[in-house]
Amino acid sequence: MKNTYVFANICSGQRRWVAALLAAGMALASSAAFAQSSGNATINVTGTITGATCSLSTSNITIPIGTVDKSVFTHIGSFSAWAPNQSLISSGCDASLVSMTFTGTPAPGNADLFAVTGGAAGVGIQLQKNNTNGGPGGGQAIPNSTTYPVTFTPAASGGGYGFSARYVQTADKITTGPANATITVLITYI
Repeated sequence: MKNTYVFANICSGQRRWVAALLAAGMALASSAAFAQSSGNATINVTGTITGATCSLSTSNITIPIGTVDKSVFTHIGSFSAWAPNQSLISSGCDASLVSMTFTGTPAPGNADLFAVTGGAAGVGIQLQKNNTNGGPGGGQAIPNSTTYPVTFTPAASGGGYGFSARYVQTADKITTGPANATITVLITYI
């Protein structure tokens, strides 16, 4: 109580000065108690995502149909014999499924077949999936399409994805000459 009496008797000019001093002291004490600082930090994240891998030791093959006499073709839809099986050779695959689509210029008269180049006309090329060690014929027809993939069991290193081909008549008139095609294969795997 004595402190209150002494404080009350200080003149008004001194009271303002004492009040300001008290306020400054409280502000200093308050800022010391709640002092903040800022700085920067960095968080580095590292890791690896892995997945199935497949590769081919041969990525280009030639399927030789050979020389076919035009007398083999008797009507639209008639065909030559299957060429011998040829394979894209795997250099290893740890995927669970291999999928391929096959595209090229569509044959006039049958868009599922591949058009020939070189001078011949009236025929298209039909491509077929074969078993790895299977011969030609009896396999799955491969459409000229990116919409309908053909699936394969993944082949171990040295194994293959087998194919054969033949000519199919697409027009009433057959023109003789070279009958070749280039087919693009898109391979995906999971």
